[in-house]
Amino acid sequence: MKLPLSWLRDYIDPGLSPNQLSKLLTLAGLEVDGMESVGSSFTRVVVGKVLEVEKHPNADKLCVARVTDGTETYQVVCGAPNCRPGLKTALALMDAVLRDENGSSFTVKKGKLRGVESFGMLCSAKELHMGDESDGIMELPESYQEGTDLSSIYSDTIFEISLTPNLGHCASVEGVAREISASTGVEVKYPQITLEESKALPIAKQVKVTVNDPKGCPRYAARLITGVKVGPSPEWMQRRLIASGLRPVNNIVDITNYVVLEMGQPLHAFDFERLDGHQIIVRSARDDERFVTLDDKERILKAGDILICDANKPVAIAGVMGGKNSEVSDSTTQVLLEAAYFHPGTIRKTSKRLGLQTDASKRFERNCDPNQVLRSLNRAAMLIQQLAGDQVAEGTLDVAATTFENKAIVCRLARVNQILGVQLSLNEVEGIFKRLGFVTKLEGQEQWTVSVPTYRADITGEIDLIEEVGRIYGFENIRKKATKYSASSLPHVPIFLFEREIRTRLVAEGLQEFVTCDLIGPTMCAVAKEALMPPEAIVKVLNPTSIEQSLLRTSLLPGLLQLVKYNIDHQNHDVSGFEVGRIHFKAGEAYKEQAVAGIVLTGKSTPNHWDKKAGSIDFFEIKGIVENLLNQVNIPNITFKNKLNGTFHTGRQASIFSGDLEIGTMGEIHPTIQRRLDVTQRIYYAELNLQDLMQVRKKEQKMQPLPIYPSSERDWTITLKEETSIQTLFEIIKSIPSSLLEEVSVIDIYRSERVGAGLKNVTLHLVYRDWTKTVEQVAVDAEHQRLTEQVVRVLEKR
Repeated sequence: MKLPLSWLRDYIDPGLSPNQLSKLLTLAGLEVDGMESVGSSFTRVVVGKVLEVEKHPNADKLCVARVTDGTETYQVVCGAPNCRPGLKTALALMDAVLRDENGSSFTVKKGKLRGVESFGMLCSAKELHMGDESDGIMELPESYQEGTDLSSIYSDTIFEISLTPNLGHCASVEGVAREISASTGVEVKYPQITLEESKALPIAKQVKVTVNDPKGCPRYAARLITGVKVGPSPEWMQRRLIASGLRPVNNIVDITNYVVLEMGQPLHAFDFERLDGHQIIVRSARDDERFVTLDDKERILKAGDILICDANKPVAIAGVMGGKNSEVSDSTTQVLLEAAYFHPGTIRKTSKRLGLQTDASKRFERNCDPNQVLRSLNRAAMLIQQLAGDQVAEGTLDVAATTFENKAIVCRLARVNQILGVQLSLNEVEGIFKRLGFVTKLEGQEQWTVSVPTYRADITGEIDLIEEVGRIYGFENIRKKATKYSASSLPHVPIFLFEREIRTRLVAEGLQEFVTCDLIGPTMCAVAKEALMPPEAIVKVLNPTSIEQSLLRTSLLPGLLQLVKYNIDHQNHDVSGFEVGRIHFKAGEAYKEQAVAGIVLTGKSTPNHWDKKAGSIDFFEIKGIVENLLNQVNIPNITFKNKLNGTFHTGRQASIFSGDLEIGTMGEIHPTIQRRLDVTQRIYYAELNLQDLMQVRKKEQKMQPLPIYPSSERDWTITLKEETSIQTLFEIIKSIPSSLLEEVSVIDIYRSERVGAGLKNVTLHLVYRDWTKTVEQVAVDAEHQRLTEQVVRVLEKR
């Protein structure tokens, strides 16, 4: 909500600077998002009066005006169509500083336009950043004295206030003034409302109002003004509307908008002569009833929406928007002014369903004050009479289904102090209630019955009253006490700590963490059936919300495959991530849950680079990640064996063992599963059982000293059958005792026709070291020969 400070000061002047007022409002719960100074974007712009206007000798669309500032007369070339003798307008003198549309400053200088000298500039509202009108120069009131600096008239501060839905009572100048009064104790100056009613024109004989839906419209009031002359609203009103973010339309519409901003009560003006039968009927809409609103759009209504109708047709959607068929126009001479209280829930439903949220609907949704209806109606009628009308019909049509009484709420002093953590006296709390406009009646020694005005719909119980006391007392004035805190003596569950460690390690490997649902359905079961446990182990959900969430997963693979497909379908072909989650299964009559980690890779192994072409992820990529993870969490005796798991490609898979315990599997997803998934690129997956890892991990990691004697290295190439795995070769080498062999690693695998069909050359790198002395080359050669010969003999026997 935008609020000009000058308008606010008509109601209350606490003697605070804009910054101090901004802080006060924010601390009171009305957050000021920003402040904008207007009228200070220019210098040396004064009120000027046009004395003479002559046609420009060299340009059809320009004129030469003689303008006075009350002291001197200036010749100014102007192109505005409304430049005429006697007009008071904005005159930018020479050396005046203005801002362009981009906010850059420029100086007005003496110049020539088509050969005629110009000593200044006549300005439009847009050129001074005081409005959007750019068709002509500003037309100022006759009361303005020539030579007066415009910045002294138009300078103002605009507050941008953010209001939460419960602060509907603050959505007006009057509402904000009440809040300032409650915080400072300065009284609000309410405008006097006086009407001169025409006794010869009783409204009861001119208009008939019928409310057929009292639940949706508990109160409806109307006033009639005749002899109306529709035209522009006065400059002071336009200035305030523009500063508040509204566009001036005409005096009648502007007055209704002005009163809405001032008092918070939405109003609507009908062209009385366009109302058939001079009647107003408030009724519920019929299903599929159609109505054209002021924005020229046809709206399809439903039963439950509220319509304002005349004798034959709808003329407005209640609380939302009026209709084209009854809007005020330049030819309007009689205005029927409406003020009403509509049920907030009804207006909210209509507005949301139609997708039509207006300023009026937002205010009704947040609960307007039913007792503000007549006061706002009279205020608008008074302004219309003063600025546009002739006669106000005698009386007001006020149809109310009920009386609107103040809420009575019991509040206890002890409870106030207990909740706020303060020690306020009876008089202090009572004084705060009084400043808020609440009436209190003392019941007993330390308890009140508080009468809450109807405009405070947000207060419904004692706790709300306590919050008001805290807000006005100032939450910043309540001392914060040191929190009494005692940490739990219960340790973390070991599996929780292990899961957190696994996550940290996998993130360090460059993987992104994924989270998928524990529930899967028949579709993903069919896709990844080889990875799941037997049907009798799968746990079914009793009352699933969807058939695709009817089973508990026995592997993380289905969810991660679904994730991969989703990403590929959305043009993201490179996925590297993991999930740490739970699997669920039935073992006999027992239901079990285990923690597992799943790793999924697909696409390129590195981002694109101009110097090095990115390669695709392969089996050894995921094997390296698994090995790094297992080494970092101290899993001993890691081996890999191909157990021909149907989930994976026959030649690109491995079951992972720690000693004799199988702790996981990994490999390239079988092409059959990829075809079911409709994914063509290779997917690599590994799954580790965290419960098993916890059982076998070494609790302590023993350190050993760095070697002080040098090593000796040898490379050895051996020809193996294709079906002999590298793991088998390592196991054979490991089984042969050696006092010098320290490390063995593969440096190359070579296949070619020269090697032979079904054969491969494997080159190993062997490191020898004696930890007690410098090893001799002769000893290394002998040990190397002994070791290699024994390996060859073992392989020949197989």
